[in-house]
Amino acid sequence: MGLNAAFVVNSVAVGRCDERWRRLEQTIRNNGHWHAEVKSTDASGEATHLAREAVKSGCRVVVAVGGDGTVNEVVNGMFENGLPLRDDLVLGIVPLGSGCDLARTLGINAETTPVLNSPDAGCVRRVDVGRVRFVNLRGEEETRLFINIADLGAGGLVVQKAIRAPRILGRRPNYAWGILTAALFYRAREVAISVDGSPPARLATRNVVIANGRFFGRGFLAAPEAMMNDGLFDIVTVGNFGTLEALWHLPKLRNGKHMGLEKVGHSQGRRVEVTSEEEVLLEMDGELVGRLPATFEIVPGAVSVMVA
Repeated sequence: MGLNAAFVVNSVAVGRCDERWRRLEQTIRNNGHWHAEVKSTDASGEATHLAREAVKSGCRVVVAVGGDGTVNEVVNGMFENGLPLRDDLVLGIVPLGSGCDLARTLGINAETTPVLNSPDAGCVRRVDVGRVRFVNLRGEEETRLFINIADLGAGGLVVQKAIRAPRILGRRPNYAWGILTAALFYRAREVAISVDGSPPARLATRNVVIANGRFFGRGFLAAPEAMMNDGLFDIVTVGNFGTLEALWHLPKLRNGKHMGLEKVGHSQGRRVEVTSEEEVLLEMDGELVGRLPATFEIVPGAVSVMVA
């Protein structure tokens, strides 16, 4: 019998990929590599509970089946009170769902995901995660982890509008709709940013991207220089672009060419504190979670991930 593994499946995120997942599940169950326990979720936050439950019951490998939000919840379930539940835990990813930007950075797709292979045949890579203290949507202080990208400002509106996109565009979150809406209607907010204890710098910005991975918004190359194992955040600030400017430069954000623009800033750091006197939304790994003030800290080499 193979190694114990829990597959946490976001049935809502998988959506139209359900038949595709069933074929992959059959392969996983029949190849003898895993003793697979499959757990399905239907509600936000449930993947965190199921992942934590699986680890405490003895599973060393937890596989997130879904998009970036599912991976985020599973990672949070592998930790408790800021510490990993076990030192030898491994995260697997089957990228099915609306947004799979972490998988893009790691070079994983559903058909070639390393969880289809023997656990001894794959490569396990240690990656950093971000720990964030922020104000959640209920107005309470909360601390949670993210593994890919956190975005302050227009990113929160993108997620909100993507979820509420007209049904004619499909049932899944439509990030193209969200990004277009934000480009048209979002105005820059003034924020104060301190990196590694530096005096706060005040600037008007549409986005403050705190990046561990490189992509967000279903394929936009937000932080092309980010590395997931260097112990640093890449901090990308998108400044006070007007509506026409934002629309004109939107393709550059798609292909990573925005970094050379005058109103785009880039720095690196281990700790980032951001405040504002205005309401600025916070999204992490494609999920709208709260607002400023927020403090971001890198946790080097916090998670082992199966990669190709």
